[in-house]
Amino acid sequence: MIKKDYLSHAHTPDELSAINQSICAVLEIEHVDDQALRKFVTQRDEFIQSHLKSLIEAERKLFAEAELPINEKLHAAVQALFADSLSELSGLVRGLKAVKKYK
Repeated sequence: MIKKDYLSHAHTPDELSAINQSICAVLEIEHVDDQALRKFVTQRDEFIQSHLKSLIEAERKLFAEAELPINEKLHAAVQALFADSLSELSGLVRGLKAVKKYK
């Protein structure tokens, strides 16, 4: 069964597509497992670096151009998670201060 994959493009190899599907699955969960996300994003980066080295210049350019908008999507998703975490942390700090105030 193929999971939702919005991180792949026409030049995506099957192995990278599988990694992308894993990332999409992690991002779809309400409470994202940051360790799993980090693991898959690292795998993705390592695979892409290796894959780029294996391509001839023309293919490398096509692949890299197709990857740019995908990387922007992934960056935006991670930035949104960071902002949500920061907001949650801020709320916890305010709550802790309120509890200390009433002790």
